[in-house]
Amino acid sequence: MEKNDELMAVLLGESSPAQAGDSADRYADAERDMAAVREQLRRIGDGLAQKAPGREESAPMRSRQRGRRRLFALVASVAVALLGTGMAYLVAHNGTMNGDSAAKLTYEGIIACASTVAEGTVERVEPAGGHDRYRIVLDVDHYYKPAGGERRLSFTEEGANVPAYYKAGVRMLVLVSSIPGEGPETYRAGDPPYGESPPGTARDALEEGRQSVERALPGARGLKCSGAG
Repeated sequence: MEKNDELMAVLLGESSPAQAGDSADRYADAERDMAAVREQLRRIGDGLAQKAPGREESAPMRSRQRGRRRLFALVASVAVALLGTGMAYLVAHNGTMNGDSAAKLTYEGIIACASTVAEGTVERVEPAGGHDRYRIVLDVDHYYKPAGGERRLSFTEEGANVPAYYKAGVRMLVLVSSIPGEGPETYRAGDPPYGESPPGTARDALEEGRQSVERALPGARGLKCSGAG
């Protein structure tokens, strides 16, 4: 093996070389190095998440998963700086970092981790107990996932400005996550596009959400969401 072959074997999850000697020793060293790098990446990610800015007042419900994708890209960049293209290959192809699936950090992964993806009109918002916790009821006229569902979809969200954001009569597309504690991602009619589609292709956030979901649905089929409860 060349000098970096053992590291690439660890990155790709390949078994240790059968032969004893220098190659096996280098493989063991590579495993220890990778464990240390994974721990550093975890700490970097945790630190960046803690320092992430608060959600915007005008559109508070859209930033959670997008923020995580941006954080993931930054951590991946740090990984490249630490280990070169090997870590980039691992992240892009295996979707694994620090033992957890990174699939949910792609848009296809977000769809895979969504229990429900639906479009409709907000019917009402009501207190759900706890501090600034609310239940939103959506009058659904189209389900992207699952294929069908109840006419009314209810989900919870937290924040002092939830009632102002989820106004009765507002039309939106909602992605309800199956991951415990994960808030919904929404695309509201009349809001500016978030930049997920090519410029000029979406009139507002709702249309952009439709485009994003429709593009991601084929790739999301068959993906496993490791973080789901």
